[in-house]
Amino acid sequence: MAKSKDDRRPRFLKRKGDQLKVKDAHGDKHTAHLVPLTEDLTREDGNFAFGYCKSCDWTGRARRSRDKARDDARQHRSECDGKGKIMLAAIDQR
Repeated sequence: MAKSKDDRRPRFLKRKGDQLKVKDAHGDKHTAHLVPLTEDLTREDGNFAFGYCKSCDWTGRARRSRDKARDDARQHRSECDGKGKIMLAAIDQR
């Protein structure tokens, strides 16, 4: 039996400040912390830098110039379909 779309989403149980109590698709409870995303627009691999979008996981062309990689990422951000997506990372605090 296939899970419905709602069964795969985290369920929000409670919020206190920047902490969320969530339950995953398996019924396990987690604490998620809301933190602002940094302005980190690039990732590096050896001598090359790539523009990177955290919202949609887009990766730009490999460049030796970090400035050009950042410019690629800024241009992508203005065109990104993933704008406004919220990313959650859960940690266990038992």
